[in-house]
Amino acid sequence: MTAPLSRWHILNNELANVLHNGIDGLPDAIAALYSEIAATFEPELIEFESFTEAMLRDPEGERAGAVADGEVRVIEGADPRDTLLDAARLLRALEQNAVEISHYLESDIDNDLETAWRTADGRHYVVPRITALTAVDGKPFLRRALLHHRIIPTQIEGFAVRLHRSTMAAETRLAELERTMPPRAYGAALFPGLEVTLAHPDPDSFTVEGLRGFDAETRIAEHLRAARTAGCSAIIWGELTMPEASVAQVRAVLADGALDGHPAYRYLVVGSWHRLVDGRMRNVAQILDGLGEPLFDVLKWAKFSIGAQREAIVPGDEVHVLICEDELMVCAICRDFLQSTCDVPYRKLNVDVAIVPSMVPSIDDVATLRGHAETANVMRVRFGTRTMVVAQPAVPGDGVDGQLLALPAKPAIADATHVVGAWHVCVLENS
Repeated sequence: MTAPLSRWHILNNELANVLHNGIDGLPDAIAALYSEIAATFEPELIEFESFTEAMLRDPEGERAGAVADGEVRVIEGADPRDTLLDAARLLRALEQNAVEISHYLESDIDNDLETAWRTADGRHYVVPRITALTAVDGKPFLRRALLHHRIIPTQIEGFAVRLHRSTMAAETRLAELERTMPPRAYGAALFPGLEVTLAHPDPDSFTVEGLRGFDAETRIAEHLRAARTAGCSAIIWGELTMPEASVAQVRAVLADGALDGHPAYRYLVVGSWHRLVDGRMRNVAQILDGLGEPLFDVLKWAKFSIGAQREAIVPGDEVHVLICEDELMVCAICRDFLQSTCDVPYRKLNVDVAIVPSMVPSIDDVATLRGHAETANVMRVRFGTRTMVVAQPAVPGDGVDGQLLALPAKPAIADATHVVGAWHVCVLENS
């Protein structure tokens, strides 16, 4: 009886097939090999942490040259660790060949990005980095498998992953310069005194129909002035705090600022609001560019409850990734990021920053930020992601006006930041 082929033998045949037409198949080969290594039995894959960058490096270009000559296969060793090391070296060699023939797509049209970076089998995007990752010995496979690319799934558990290009994205020279600049500042915008008013489409559900207890126009003007003074890269408002009139105010101020020559933000996450989209009620977070122009909308998918009543929304089914300069950002609305009945899609995304506009029932709530911190910790360990949560209380607090997860390096042990007042700046050091 013939012994079954090993998974590496099957993969080698796949690599030969995708590369039979030459270099155009390199992204497909990279994604295929990356996925196969990532699927390695965890007790074996953890050995990647023991591989130093010197062990993975190809200083004379011998393996990259062999790949260019058509020698593309994983050499199976007697020990699984030897096979893993050879597969990791081949992955780097494939990437080096891709770097030499590829260019960063300058288009800001989202479909162009997805078409250009989607693999032939439709399962992955192979996204080039503007500047190479600085790899650190001891990190796991997902943190440093590739130096010049990221592998992003096109679908995660039924959610379509969509790519968007910031209109403020920089070229390589500017991205490298930014690494020498002061740490980035992210502004958290809160509304002290806010209290939501609810509508009830039926006895078992609710939507937020209004806000009271503060002057929104005055507060938003203060937020924008404070952000400019602090030199913020981005501003984030909480969930269900920004009805359409407030979003329109932000857009108008940014448009006027652009005419005056003021520096633009990378992006703004203008909270969210319950509003009709094509006749269906959604919880929508709008993402704006630094000039106030809409980039895309994020539609919440995990409904939350107040007592026995459930949020009366139609769930979304997409996850959105913003590509801006040398940073990839994903935005999730509150419960989407902490839903514990599944491995939420964000945990499988290799992004730099996760931004979460959130709402908590009251300032005394601790469970929401703890749930956010759990997902943030998984993403930090897997990909190095830093997470910022801006949680607005649904009713006024006693001396505290909001809670933040302020881009912690160690989310599992980080305490929530309690904010007094309408504004707080979170700093993300360059890395």
